[in-house]
Amino acid sequence: MRTANFIFALSLLFLILSVPNVNGECSRYWSGTAPFCAGSCPEGYTEITRSSCGDGACCWTGYKVLCEKCIDLSNAQFVFM
Repeated sequence: MRTANFIFALSLLFLILSVPNVNGECSRYWSGTAPFCAGSCPEGYTEITRSSCGDGACCWTGYKVLCEKCIDLSNAQFVFM
C-alpha cells in the first residue's frame, strides 16, 4: 500500500511540475549603443523605460531603451504525450 501511495504522489508531483507557466514568458533587452545611442524597440516589443546609461556605458547623445516582448500563453493548448 505504501508503494502505491508513493507512486501516486510522485505521479501527481510530476504532473504539477510539467504544467507550463500560463502567465507567459517575457524577454527584455537594452537597445542603443554608447557613446552615440539611438535606442528604439522593434515592432512587437514594448518600451519599458529610457536611460542614458541603461545596462553599462553611458550615452553622450541620445538614450538607451529597455524593450520587452511577452508571449501570452493563457489561450494556448498543450498536448501531453
